[in-house]
Amino acid sequence: MTTCCARLSKVYMITTNTLFICLGIAFIAFGLIGMKDRFNGATLFPENIFKSIVILGVIICIAALFGIVGAYVNKNIITYIYMIIIIGALIFQVLIGVRIYQRAANSSKYLSDIWSNASVNYRANLQNQFDCCGYQTTNDKFALTDTCQPTNALTNPLPSCAFGIQQYIKSTFSKVYYVIFAALALELLAMSNAITLLCTESGRGDDDEEERRKRRKSGIRLDDMTLDTPTTLVGSPIDEHKTYDDYYRGNTNNSRYDSYDMYRHNNNADYKHYNGNNYSGNAYY
Repeated sequence: MTTCCARLSKVYMITTNTLFICLGIAFIAFGLIGMKDRFNGATLFPENIFKSIVILGVIICIAALFGIVGAYVNKNIITYIYMIIIIGALIFQVLIGVRIYQRAANSSKYLSDIWSNASVNYRANLQNQFDCCGYQTTNDKFALTDTCQPTNALTNPLPSCAFGIQQYIKSTFSKVYYVIFAALALELLAMSNAITLLCTESGRGDDDEEERRKRRKSGIRLDDMTLDTPTTLVGSPIDEHKTYDDYYRGNTNNSRYDSYDMYRHNNNADYKHYNGNNYSGNAYY
């Protein structure tokens, strides 16, 4: 039963960590794309958040490799290192998710601070990405571009930027922190699988120790044990003696590890042969 559980735990570990690697690669890809501003609104994310996501992805991939190795190598130290890395990634991931959530929950103030402290080029870039002009109104802290010219009402049909960008922050940021928090379930699953693997390995070690104790009690050397050797004592002492006598009577291995019963049997035979020769070769006068 313990062996079956250990095998299942290894299968779960390998499956979970394969998904874990995919998650880490996805985080790395998303972080790199965001760092290079490859999608609209990437500059609205908190500072260094994409670098943090890339680091998180690398940590997750390293942890997954330790998990896969730990599933094949029966070394508890590897599983312990795996669990420590998972806990670190878990905490780091929560911090990233909370940081993004806070910006989404206060999107109005967050955007107002960004727009007030932003350079003209930054405002112009946001205006071009979201097809808007100015902040609250077209004349409010605008950046003059080909499409944003509030001084000429006839050539400025674009709306202000505040409402549209705020909706983007709420929507996009929410999707990101939903994914980050949902991914925590996979890490918790990986932790539970690691704990299960440790428990099954410990239980299998106890079973092996119990088996060794039974073999020592049976009087059979561990070196003499084979698949056909009886290891379970059933019945009366006479039946037990007969069982082992039958086993060793059919054993053709004459190594120096013969049992005590075989040793005694051979000595008795030699003794009788010796006495017979004395009686037949000598006469009394």
